[in-house]
Amino acid sequence: MTQHITKLLKRIPWFRLATNNEIPKPKPLKWASIKRMLIHRPVLFGVPTTVAKVYTEISNYDVEENIAHLMTMARIALEKGDLERAEAILLMGIKISEEYKSYAVLPYMYDILASIAFATGNLRKAETLLVNAIEKLVHLGVPENDNQVVDFKLRLARIYSAYNELELAEIGFKSCLDEQKDKIEGGDTTTRTGLLYINCMFWYGLHKVKKSKYKEAKDLINSAYDYSIKIKGLSPYQEMVILYTLGDLNMELGEYNLALQNLQSAILMGKGIGSLDLPRCYLKVAKIYTKMDAWDTAKISAKEALRLGKLFNDELLCVEADNLLMIIDDNLTLKKKQ
Repeated sequence: MTQHITKLLKRIPWFRLATNNEIPKPKPLKWASIKRMLIHRPVLFGVPTTVAKVYTEISNYDVEENIAHLMTMARIALEKGDLERAEAILLMGIKISEEYKSYAVLPYMYDILASIAFATGNLRKAETLLVNAIEKLVHLGVPENDNQVVDFKLRLARIYSAYNELELAEIGFKSCLDEQKDKIEGGDTTTRTGLLYINCMFWYGLHKVKKSKYKEAKDLINSAYDYSIKIKGLSPYQEMVILYTLGDLNMELGEYNLALQNLQSAILMGKGIGSLDLPRCYLKVAKIYTKMDAWDTAKISAKEALRLGKLFNDELLCVEADNLLMIIDDNLTLKKKQ
């Protein structure tokens, strides 16, 4: 296990650049990344008054203070890379929360546990945690279209997609998307609802990519991008990821000029934030130019991808860029002989 958990997304809190047409695999993340990922998720919802209160010598304030202390301990454990201790502390917090019927931060604890499981690639564990969280929230009377519940359902759909349980994934993605769409059409203009709506479209789009339904995927991710501009709720990196994905899809569909526009916009975004994904963008641009038979221009982009790959110590990308440059040089040599 690494000393510190590195970024999961992308992110971006919810998605990151894919290197192929598969759903991006989770990456480890730091506590700060987990915190950023959760910051837009509302957890302080009201629990129905039908839930009986337990009157003991221990006050609600005492319970909340205890849980807050446990959360601090979990944060410290995560910063030290001690995942087992962090998980044990959070599970203890859940037990105390349930025993004393103090539910305000219950979803938050489940959220962190599921994020850790995602980050470490333990998707089955994440699935179990998410199912338990959804069941408990619904049992407490939280509506099934509540943003927190929809967020958990969306991550379940991503797990089913990753395990090729395509029917379950399809049902999950469509359900989440419909619930967010209904809320927005019903007048919900909150940023949280809008961001989750974008997230639903993005991940549903990547699921369509996995099924080779590129046109449907493009429509979904285009809609995600259009709505993100409307609400202005995404970070530059999030926009960069969407633009890169659109470029990838347009390349698959043979719409090379559109693909170049998408990727050039992504590169501008990436330069503005110093993104480590810039080499990947340049490499994709080079591949598009090869398909357009623009070998000289392709070489320029491939060389820039290689330069940045070396700068960022991305060995895999450097190998890809080297291989592409050899192909480009071979074709340029053939053209000179003709």
